[in-house]
Amino acid sequence: MRIPEEKIDEIRRNLDIVDVVSDYVQLRRAGSNFKALSPFTSEKTPSFIVSPEKQIYKCFSTGKGGNVFTFVMEMEKIGFIDAVKMLAPRAGVSLAEFERHSPDAAAPSDPNEEYYNTLTWSAKFFHSAMNLPEGKTCYDYFRERGILPETISAFGLGYAFDDWDKLHHAAQKDGISSEILSELGLIKYTEKGQKYYDAFRARAMFPIFSPGGKVVGFGGRILTGQKDAPKYINSPESKIYEKSKILFAMNFAKDEIRRREEAILVEGYMDVISLHQVGIKNAVASSGTSLTTEQARLLKRYTKNILFIYDGDAAGIKAMMRGIDVLIEEGLHASVLTLPDGNDPDSFVREEGKDTFLSFIKAHRSSFLDFKLQVLENDGGFESPEATTESIRALLESLSKLPDELALEMYLKELSQKLDVGLSTVQKELGKIQNRRRKPSRQPMPSSYPVEAFPEPLPLPEQAPPDEEIVSVAERTFLKAFLESTYHGFTVLEFVDSHKEIFNFRHDWTRLIVDFMLARYEHAKAADSLQNFDLPNELNYLDDEAARNFISSLLVDESVSEKWPTDSPSMYARRCLSAFLDATGKLILSRYTEQRHAAMQEMEQTADPAKQEEILHRLNSLRKEELQAKKNFAEAVKTIVS
Repeated sequence: MRIPEEKIDEIRRNLDIVDVVSDYVQLRRAGSNFKALSPFTSEKTPSFIVSPEKQIYKCFSTGKGGNVFTFVMEMEKIGFIDAVKMLAPRAGVSLAEFERHSPDAAAPSDPNEEYYNTLTWSAKFFHSAMNLPEGKTCYDYFRERGILPETISAFGLGYAFDDWDKLHHAAQKDGISSEILSELGLIKYTEKGQKYYDAFRARAMFPIFSPGGKVVGFGGRILTGQKDAPKYINSPESKIYEKSKILFAMNFAKDEIRRREEAILVEGYMDVISLHQVGIKNAVASSGTSLTTEQARLLKRYTKNILFIYDGDAAGIKAMMRGIDVLIEEGLHASVLTLPDGNDPDSFVREEGKDTFLSFIKAHRSSFLDFKLQVLENDGGFESPEATTESIRALLESLSKLPDELALEMYLKELSQKLDVGLSTVQKELGKIQNRRRKPSRQPMPSSYPVEAFPEPLPLPEQAPPDEEIVSVAERTFLKAFLESTYHGFTVLEFVDSHKEIFNFRHDWTRLIVDFMLARYEHAKAADSLQNFDLPNELNYLDDEAARNFISSLLVDESVSEKWPTDSPSMYARRCLSAFLDATGKLILSRYTEQRHAAMQEMEQTADPAKQEEILHRLNSLRKEELQAKKNFAEAVKTIVS
């Protein structure tokens, strides 16, 4: 799909990055910007900055930065075009006329596109298999489980043939790479037979989607009576699928979760599918795994309220006990529903219906603390003073994870009242737990180590990646003024473009960024679209992610014009131009200053008259070159000022 640049520009201009980012994190105003805890990592102090004026973001914890498109790409793990398509309806821009396959010449390509295409092809292959006679067994299985044809279609459910290489054979015919199929875990290679074979065979197939709606993997349930085969198998982790970061059906549920301000968290694929089928569409599944911190953070993008409904067996209860701690540590509000014995969400909603299910939730949901108290009581956790002491400590371990001090205080009071234990005693015990957690464990060092304990240091890479910290102050100041000038017109761009000979940049990033901006300016001029030239949007076309992040960090720093009066736009632009010229002058002359200092140091370290004479001659030449550079710059400035 090719989307013209002017459409991408229009989408970007119609969006406010603050509104979009607010869907994922809680922003708080900090001066002219907004701040939040980083959505990309775990941190206690906010380091994530969003600039509404410049329409960019910067995460100082991870170094990531960019515009509204790159933010959505990061959060949803999708490519550029998919981010544009995802944001277009929100911007009120229709892309219907471009919904056809064509070379995507207007935007950066997604390096993982071939992987996504392979998975999409595989999902269609599995889904279409149910229309064949061999797939009737699988289709009947879904229908017997109460799944309607339209639900089968909506979730893309499918069938993996009871055949050794049907998928691989079809993939070869369609030109699908065997290497990528193997990397994604869809086929495996046997050394004995010297050939590939299908990894999923005789299984009901559940496509697993990213939050953005792309197929990233599969789950497969066995349909035969094979006793030695696992009931479920899943795709292995790959460059686009990390099981710990995915919740099944989040792509279908996220809008409803936002609307209802609550997510229902269940265990399995069928639980989610049955709930969605009856209209309870804010349900997602952890897919049989223990809830992870990454999954909790994914939930946190859309809501703070989570209702756990796992199976009521021992394994389900144990998983909820662990999962509660994960949720509350991430600042989420967890409540729990325990279903009647022998029921799971799938069976309960099929047998009792939507209304009864919702009524049961309303009547029987409990707070996470009440749930934990009940579980401990059922396990004999309060039958003796010793057992009660251990149970209280276990509960306090959970409560100590609460980041909200006020909520912690309220739960401590509730625990004190329910167990008839003094509040001060409970608080004192909590303090011990918190102190233990803060205190780093120290292992005694042995008096001697084997030689193997001190391996040879790893060799350094031949060329270290560029680091924004080593860009000189002069070049950083120049770049900041250069980039900010584009918010006020093209005078500076035209000046730099026509006076390239006076610039001698030291750092690769400075050259790259200047060349990139000049190339984009020339492109816009040639296309007669200078009216759409917009720095946040131009970042879409900078392939170097590190340089893009560096630009974002420069722009979210305090503006060179932050304290200037803004009553006159023309005066504001002239002040910005003045700052650029000042930075440029210092940048041009800085190399002469550095060379002069180096020569003076050399002079102090030598007593050789001939060497001193040579250094004096060099200093004299430097002075003449510096005077000429000042003169050339002054002449150049006349053209820009006039």
